[in-house]
Amino acid sequence: MADNKKYYYMRIKEDFFDSDEIKMLESVPNDGYKFSNILLKMYLKSLKYNGRLMFKDRIPFNAQMLATVTNHSVGDVERAIKMFKEFSLIDVMDTGEIYMSDIQNYIGKTSTEADRIKTYRREIDNKKNLGVQMYDKSTPEIELEIEKELEIKKDINIEQQPETNYQKLVAVFEKNGFGTISPIASQKLNDELTDFTQENGNADESFNILNKAFEIAVVNGVSNLNYVLSITKRWYQSKLFTVSDIEASEIKHHGKPNTEPKQDISKLSREEQLIAVMGKDGVRFD
Repeated sequence: MADNKKYYYMRIKEDFFDSDEIKMLESVPNDGYKFSNILLKMYLKSLKYNGRLMFKDRIPFNAQMLATVTNHSVGDVERAIKMFKEFSLIDVMDTGEIYMSDIQNYIGKTSTEADRIKTYRREIDNKKNLGVQMYDKSTPEIELEIEKELEIKKDINIEQQPETNYQKLVAVFEKNGFGTISPIASQKLNDELTDFTQENGNADESFNILNKAFEIAVVNGVSNLNYVLSITKRWYQSKLFTVSDIEASEIKHHGKPNTEPKQDISKLSREEQLIAVMGKDGVRFD
């Protein structure tokens, strides 16, 4: 009996993981391997619809749906999508459709490869310009199909890994007006966590220390990572490796823990902000 099934596959070149984009994704501490894994799964999911990430060819995948089919958390998927957009690995339409930007490079080589890629890019550009609505969000059949698929995934009962202290710190960073975390900022935060943990032997305590520094920055109206790190640097140099040590030092010098601003420094220059936090003797400008 003939096999009438359609098979979809992609061809990855040997230097796939050597591209600048993949290296940047995988350089993110703790989460880098997740982002490259999510990207590959999104590529594969898009093959059936020629690079479009669609459910039953009628409704685009959102972050929750992608989390379900990739077996990653919603938070990881949302961060991955932000980075994919920044690195131009995906195009997101106003309708919610996600196009895998360079998928045509991985579906085989033919004499018409250049034309196929041009056609695909033209389709994306047309969707952006026209804002075409390709599906009906209110279709009951589609909603039932999505719900059914999500329920099946729930029945599998995939155990989610607990959130790491680094992931919690990234959430603090992004939820308090510091913007989307970059690979460089990510590395700085991870290094700071590691340095304090080497001294106090407690990763949870290290998170609490950095979280306290973020609280001080937010109270003072400063959404700048260097400002936060200037606070933790002062604590580290003063050998204050626990929150209780920090609060005891603040009570000794100020009569109470430093949880309220002494002045509105949000409009000061970076140098003035550092002096306000560390004092003139504690600031060094290279």
